[in-house]
Amino acid sequence: MLQRFSLNRAIIAILIVLIILPVSAFSKQVNTRKMVENIYFYFDLLVSGNLESARNLWTESVIERSERFGIEYDSIPLKLDCSSPVMQDLSGMRDNLFHSIRQVMNLKGDEYFTAEYSVLVDSQKVTHLYYSYYDGDYFWLTYPQDYYAHDWPVMESRYFRIHYHPDREVYLNQVTLDEADNFVKITAKSLGLSKTDLNNIKEKKIEYFYCPSDSVVEKIIGTRTRGMLDLPTNDIISAYFPHFHAVSHLLMNIRLKHLPLYTQPLLSEGLAVYLGGRWGKSSATLDYLAGFLQDQKFVEVDSIITKNHFERHSTADMSYPVAGLFTTYLIDALGIDKYLELYLSLSGSRDEIFQMKTADVKKVICDSLEEQSWSDVMQKYMAFSKRRLEEDVVFSPGEIEDGEELIDNNGLIVTENDEWISIQIAGDKEQPQSGSLYFGMDKNLVDEHSLLYEEQRNNSEPMTGYRYGIRFDVNETGLYDFATNQLLGKFINSLTPSDAYLSSDGDIAVKFRKELTRQVIPEDGNYELVLEK
Repeated sequence: MLQRFSLNRAIIAILIVLIILPVSAFSKQVNTRKMVENIYFYFDLLVSGNLESARNLWTESVIERSERFGIEYDSIPLKLDCSSPVMQDLSGMRDNLFHSIRQVMNLKGDEYFTAEYSVLVDSQKVTHLYYSYYDGDYFWLTYPQDYYAHDWPVMESRYFRIHYHPDREVYLNQVTLDEADNFVKITAKSLGLSKTDLNNIKEKKIEYFYCPSDSVVEKIIGTRTRGMLDLPTNDIISAYFPHFHAVSHLLMNIRLKHLPLYTQPLLSEGLAVYLGGRWGKSSATLDYLAGFLQDQKFVEVDSIITKNHFERHSTADMSYPVAGLFTTYLIDALGIDKYLELYLSLSGSRDEIFQMKTADVKKVICDSLEEQSWSDVMQKYMAFSKRRLEEDVVFSPGEIEDGEELIDNNGLIVTENDEWISIQIAGDKEQPQSGSLYFGMDKNLVDEHSLLYEEQRNNSEPMTGYRYGIRFDVNETGLYDFATNQLLGKFINSLTPSDAYLSSDGDIAVKFRKELTRQVIPEDGNYELVLEK
């Protein structure tokens, strides 16, 4: 009897499965259809000019973040969808909106979906991925970071709200958070942001999505990169923290408030390099690289003057240093207010920016500088560049003269004067030394983690508390800040050979301005020298 009852239960269970599965599949089909219908409804509202209703089809979070800092893009009906080709050219795309969804995916438990918009326009394929969130009753348009980071922990600093992957929590310490906040404050002042703007950032925060890898960044923004500013939402999406370059873009947009969506990258990327460096390299480091690229004719201003030219060099990351140095010259010559006028003069729609000719960009820059010809601009720029890279250098090979000796121990000699610190490491002709000099003890960094520190040491050990490090070998020396994961200064002997760097006896000598480390220097009892065998 018991055996028969068990058998009947098994048969009933099988029947239930056979009944439920088709219903579940049918339910998913219905949800998919509803989501696609919602997107077409959104397109219909856009075409009919009912922008307020179209806006309300997005999640409340996306709407608030998009409007948070009062940024508007010219000729873009809805900023919160400004990355879409539909929004960038609504009048031109209106005949290509319906029957355009080609592929739908259910990402997570019938809550998040993607729909690929794909059409042929003038024989060219135009695609865009729309994300939707289903709350059980309605579908809402949203952004990929809201899906990928929906369950990530969150922490706040003075100016940031950081959504971080759990694997990244170990790299968020108070010193690093303070440095990120300090950068916002300093850069806001440099750009001329109002106190109201800064207080608004403090109150509402910059949303920062700290991803565990470049591949996750790519999944969110669709481009293989370490990080960037998401223009529709004002979010920073990055695989490292703090990402000064991306934050610079946002602060610039907050400063201008109303601007075209696109700017010639010579200025937009040049300004972000000038303010925040790029990908963990300070602007001073990139100035040094720019000088080499220009001297060797690898990249010159003329070769990156338009967006088309700029992008030819951007894959190798060579266009950014020269753009940064040229922007430094422009700001030095014009001041920040006139530079911003120039910035807007070289901004426009995507088509306008791509269609700008080299002669057009040069004329706008010449007029701004009140120069008669482009050759006059280049002559003054090259003089400025030479002076900056020679007279205003902050990290270079060689020793300082008439300095006070701070350390003379185990082949290490550290000397200082009012502005400079020099480091000498004794070697020999057969085998010059290589290793690292750590200094700048900060008790708040003891047992904390740094991506840059781990990368250099090739392990995941925590820091001993030293904030700065000088890594040296026969070929190059760099000065690093482990709190901000940033390269502050660099000399590469193979690029710009110098007898002052590597002596005939195998000694290495470099010097740097104390301003690079905010007057923090190696001192007796406050350093660690680690030599590599």
